[in-house]
Formats: sequence, C-alpha cells, structure tokens
Amino acid sequence: MRYGKLTNKIVSLLAGGLVFGFAKGRRQRNEILKECDRIWLSIDRNQLFHALNVLKLGKFLEIKNKPDGTKYISLTLKGKNRADKFLLQELVIKKPKRWDKKWRIVIFDIPEDRKNLRDALRRRLKVLGFAEFQKSVFAFPYHCEDEINILVNFFGLHEHVRYLESTLSYDSDLRNVFGI
Repeated sequence: MRYGKLTNKIVSLLAGGLVFGFAKGRRQRNEILKECDRIWLSIDRNQLFHALNVLKLGKFLEIKNKPDGTKYISLTLKGKNRADKFLLQELVIKKPKRWDKKWRIVIFDIPEDRKNLRDALRRRLKVLGFAEFQKSVFAFPYHCEDEINILVNFFGLHEHVRYLESTLSYDSDLRNVFGI
C-alpha cells in the first residue's frame, strides 16, 4: 500500500491511547507521549488527511462529529487489531547502563486448549531477549514489567502469567547469557 508507513504512524498514534491506558508506570506513560509527539510532528498534513480517508474506507477507523461541530477519530475493532499487532512488533525493552542485580522472571501455566497463545507468548519472550529456564519460566536482567503487562493484555492471559523481580543464587549461567 502506498501509504503503508503513514497509515502505520496514524494507527500508532491512535493506538497510543490504548497502550497509555495499559501503562502502569509514569516512565512508560512519558515515553508513550514523547513517541506520539515525535510521530505527530513527522507527518505531512496533506498526506495525513488523505491517509485518514484511506483508513476510513478500509474500516480501520471512524471519523465522527461531536455536537459542537468538532470531529473525533476512533479506531474500529479492525483498527485496534492492526494497531495491537503493530505495537507488539515494535515492542522492545530498553536496557539501562547499569544492572541492578535483580532478575525479572516470567512464569506461566497456560492450559493445553490455549496452546497457540502459549507458544506465541514463548516466541515473543524470546524475541524480547528473555532466557528460557524451563518451558514456562523465562528470565531477563532489566526492568520490563510494563512490557510484560502489554504482552499479557494482548494475549489475554491475566490468570496464567506471573511476573517476579528477585535476586538469584548461582546465576553465573544467566550472567553469561546476558554478558553481565
């Protein structure tokens, strides 16, 4: 699609509100707002209005009129699904300069009837850089609770996933994996 990058920017802006709602920490909310500002300022206005019409025709968003004459834009379910997938692909965990010597551990027990979601979560954790302890236990050395919350919300696995921060004894194997 000719407007692929621009439509992704627009959907990202609209989805920023969705992610903002899931963000627990002030740090992540500030990062979301900065990223939205950066995207907003990079968009050419003529292309923006054309792309909005393309997205509206594709049923990714709705443009509605308020009683006071102003307009507002909202994502449709199709648009939210596209935004979620885009945001999931763009999800990264920022690594601080210094390690705080705590491990972030993700533990999950997802039933067999949700095997596809379990495998998708496992793949996404590996993409984010987690080390696999066991099939359902992953470790990472840096703060990532907000990112894990995004994954859990995306996959709808609230009852099945736990996030822990802890020190570990005999962690030299993990330190080697992460080069710390």
